[in-house]
Amino acid sequence: MLKTICYISSSTSSESIDNIKNIYEKAKANNFKNNISGILIFHKGNFLQVLEGKTENIDKTFNKIKNDTRHKNIIKVININIDERIFEDYNFGFTIVKTSSEFKELNEYLDWLKNADHTIANKLITMVENFIKTVG
Repeated sequence: MLKTICYISSSTSSESIDNIKNIYEKAKANNFKNNISGILIFHKGNFLQVLEGKTENIDKTFNKIKNDTRHKNIIKVININIDERIFEDYNFGFTIVKTSSEFKELNEYLDWLKNADHTIANKLITMVENFIKTVG
């Protein structure tokens, strides 16, 4: 069975560029290893991440995140079983959004997804759009 979790959290400190790069690289490697698709965004001291994959992999990954001391105020906003992945075909499965051009590409992808009129996709789109509204 497939599952998606979307959460928002705050960084416990002012993350340096090197620390953020380290977080991104570890997330990308771990998610690739566990066949997890989704996106990770860090903006103004906050993280937004969408994780999609097998239920046991998603639950295990989210439990690690909850115990990660670099996060606080973790709010799980979506936690549902899904029939299909939304981000699997976007940039080879798992994307770290960190530049203006990547935000533009993500917005274009989200606009494309809106046309599918998929209820779960629309909830995720709204979450991501609200999070990145001020980026650009």
